[in-house]
Amino acid sequence: MFFDTYGPFELARDGKTIPSRQPDMWAEVRRQSLLYNYPEKGLETAIGCYAFGIRHGDNYKPWYVGKTVAQSGFRGEILQQHKRDHYNSVIAEKAGQPVMFLFPLLTGGVWHFSRDRGSSGPLIEWVEKMLFGLALNRNPECRNLRDTKNLREVQIYGVFNSTQPGRSSEAMKAVRSMFGS
Repeated sequence: MFFDTYGPFELARDGKTIPSRQPDMWAEVRRQSLLYNYPEKGLETAIGCYAFGIRHGDNYKPWYVGKTVAQSGFRGEILQQHKRDHYNSVIAEKAGQPVMFLFPLLTGGVWHFSRDRGSSGPLIEWVEKMLFGLALNRNPECRNLRDTKNLREVQIYGVFNSTQPGRSSEAMKAVRSMFGS
């Protein structure tokens, strides 16, 4: 089980909104698909996870993480109106270039984009939660709401969501070294 990484793909904006039509972004998605010897529309119709963020120079901040097992893949999922509502609320408040990363599930001995929606669904959902946990660690203001209660509220001191002041100890230094927090 392997998820690849594509992007960042720049999203066009119309003032403080992201339009549903993104011809330049989809052209770049197709170019990336061909560059790595996949069918032209292979990446846009793939299933997996995605992350919306804002780029400031060379720095990226995640704002939304999602998944798709839809028949139409990424193309049918990432720019739905309720997703764009989340993206638009971010770009209305934050400066920078909106971007999208795609994480398609690859399968087979000779890698190809997975189309197995049935048995891959639980794996893709798990990866979405893992990516959201990473995103939340980088940006506590992420817009995801569904299934995020534990990721937002559970704290492991020194590892994640840790807000308790003080307590500098050898255990804390060691666990931060081990988990990179």
